[in-house]
Amino acid sequence: MRLALFDLDDTLLDGDCSELWNAWMIERGWIAAPGEFLARTQAMQAAYHAGRLKLEEYLALTLSPLAGRHMEEVSAEVAAFVAARIESRLFAQGRARVAEHRARGDRLLVVSASSRHLVAPVAAALGIAEVIAVEPAVVDGRYTGATTGVLSYRGGKVTRLEAWLAEQGGVASHLSFYSDSHNDLPLLSRVDRPVAVNPDPVLAEVARAEGWPRLDWRGSMALTG
Repeated sequence: MRLALFDLDDTLLDGDCSELWNAWMIERGWIAAPGEFLARTQAMQAAYHAGRLKLEEYLALTLSPLAGRHMEEVSAEVAAFVAARIESRLFAQGRARVAEHRARGDRLLVVSASSRHLVAPVAAALGIAEVIAVEPAVVDGRYTGATTGVLSYRGGKVTRLEAWLAEQGGVASHLSFYSDSHNDLPLLSRVDRPVAVNPDPVLAEVARAEGWPRLDWRGSMALTG
């Protein structure tokens, strides 16, 4: 089994799906105090890029507007969001690279630190059916605002991938992983072929030192749509 793994935010997508979804929720009136909410999420995004984010705190804040909402309601809203705000921001080069791996017979998997309710629909827009993402907790068909299981963030991505591989009952003969972030260095260091895509400064330096391939999709701004 050959696997092609892709991070989502700032790798296949020009932007962060959670951040874009936060703005969408504000527009839809799902946020009671939008100014405070936006200021807190922006500060947390800065912490993420600096490698200091406590993801549990970010998720507690950004999943709270879903608490009590039925999965079908959220799914319908996310579908509208993906069509309106996401599909045009997917890198054409990313779509092409996904297609190349598919043509080679590689199994495709998005591995993201964003929540599954966002990651799975965006991956589906790229023709990718399988994802590893943060799992939002659901009780009786309604979101609780909490999460469940190991968070797919930093070393948690490696843990989740190992668990996923065990569930498949097979051993991957070759693993490629595309990412933009130094937060993904644990998984980038685990795979056979790490690829830095639109890398942040720390990852760019590691990729240079290690001789990893580097792709700059944002520079040409070649987006789909």
